[in-house]
Amino acid sequence: MKKVSISGKTFALEGFLPGEKKAFLAGFAIKKIVYTGKSKYQTMDILDTEEYGRMFFLDGLVQLATKNEAVYHEMLVHPAMMHHSNPKKVLIIGGGDGGALREVLKHPVSEAFLVEIDSEVIRIAVKYLPTLSRSAFGDKRSKIVVQDGIEFITMYKNYFDCIILDSNDPDGVMAGTLFEEKFLRSVKNALTKDGIFSAQTGYISDTFGITARAVMKKVFNFFQLHRAFVGSFPRDEHSFPIASLKIDFTKTTEKVLKKRYKERKISTAYYSPAMHFASGIFPPSFT
Repeated sequence: MKKVSISGKTFALEGFLPGEKKAFLAGFAIKKIVYTGKSKYQTMDILDTEEYGRMFFLDGLVQLATKNEAVYHEMLVHPAMMHHSNPKKVLIIGGGDGGALREVLKHPVSEAFLVEIDSEVIRIAVKYLPTLSRSAFGDKRSKIVVQDGIEFITMYKNYFDCIILDSNDPDGVMAGTLFEEKFLRSVKNALTKDGIFSAQTGYISDTFGITARAVMKKVFNFFQLHRAFVGSFPRDEHSFPIASLKIDFTKTTEKVLKKRYKERKISTAYYSPAMHFASGIFPPSFT
């Protein structure tokens, strides 16, 4: 991770993605370096910052900030799971920090698999980011698997009601192949007929995200894009697409979502049935 001193303060500078236009630089004022280390797969840094709380970096790229991680994790999980009438079996690929698992367990699921390739992500998240997972890793419905998600998903067919891809950026562990058509067809096969796939595809204007969403549209019959501004990813709004073979998302009404939200006794900081629909509205110029 690169650091620079400006006006008597030390800032952590986020790196650039391969091929990304080097026209915007994000820096975060550091209060304290909490952890620095390296796993078999990637470097890891956890910092206490002046504005965004505790931040988690992988290979120099921001993964989350405690100040606004709820926006990210709620928008990754709830739009998909609220569209499903009875989500019981859920798979999270990635998400070793536990934030997505925390949100999944707010629904009446019977089992929630979290498949993370890097056990060190889970270990340091539990130790240094306990507010992310809270009690999720210890929940009896949680099944934690340390394995390559690409390999894991091929073992299941017509099994999961929801599959959530909480991957890092496309230059990171596995992520370069996670939006290839071959993998997304494995996702399709592992879903039940009315199953739903959810992912994060980075900044809404990124070439990576545009390409990834095009592949999703090719593999699945129904597609919907949601967006949210997550302050620790300051260059643009973040993108959260969902897809399904059977469920036409345009047929789900706000009345239905309000009923499910109430019946499931879901409590959220950012997501709501109203925000669900608001986050799916784009200007006419958007492509």
